[in-house]
Order: sequence, then C-alpha cells, then structure tokens
Amino acid sequence: MNHTLTLKLIQEWLKANGKTQAWLANQIGMSPALLSQVMNGNRKLQTKYMISTAKVMGIPLDQLLGIKTTDQSQPQIALRGHLSNRESKKQIDQLLLDIRHSVDLEATIHAK
Repeated sequence: MNHTLTLKLIQEWLKANGKTQAWLANQIGMSPALLSQVMNGNRKLQTKYMISTAKVMGIPLDQLLGIKTTDQSQPQIALRGHLSNRESKKQIDQLLLDIRHSVDLEATIHAK
C-alpha cells in the first residue's frame, strides 16, 4: 500500500466532490481530529476506516490503496512483520492451505 497515494486520492476526491475532512470523518465514524492527524501523515489510517472510506468514495478498496489488480484466481496474502518461530510459520502455512481449499470449493460450487 502506498500511504501517500491513498491520502492524495482522498484529498483529491474531497476537493472534487466539495466535501470536507469533517464530513468524511462523520461518514466513516472517525473523529475529525483523528482524520486530520491521518491526513497530515501523523497517524496511519486503520483498515476499518480504509474500507469505509472506499465505500463512501464509491471506489474499490484496492484502487484507494493504489494496489494494482492481479490474477484473482489464486489467493494472495500480505503479512506485516516477521514470523518469530516455527509454530507461527506452521500456522500461516495451515491458513494458506485452508484458503486454497476454500477457493477450490467455491469454484466447484459455482461450476455446477
């Protein structure tokens, strides 16, 4: 995610639509002071607010985040930080396997 690009998109959208940061804060359930800190680069926009902002703006979340669309046929995962032990790695591997099974099951259901 490109945080600077995300903030720029939000600012441009607000300007183009004649909306204020206070209006957006109200729409997404955030205090205007906190949104101001986010827009000034002092705080990061939490995921729940990113999702709400994209909905208010009427754009897909990946567009707001500046993520290029990719082949959606395979699950993808992005992690922050690092795995500190073998158990964590094992749990992530299991999660990825479960996701693949879920995607395969969904594809099978929709193919019928």
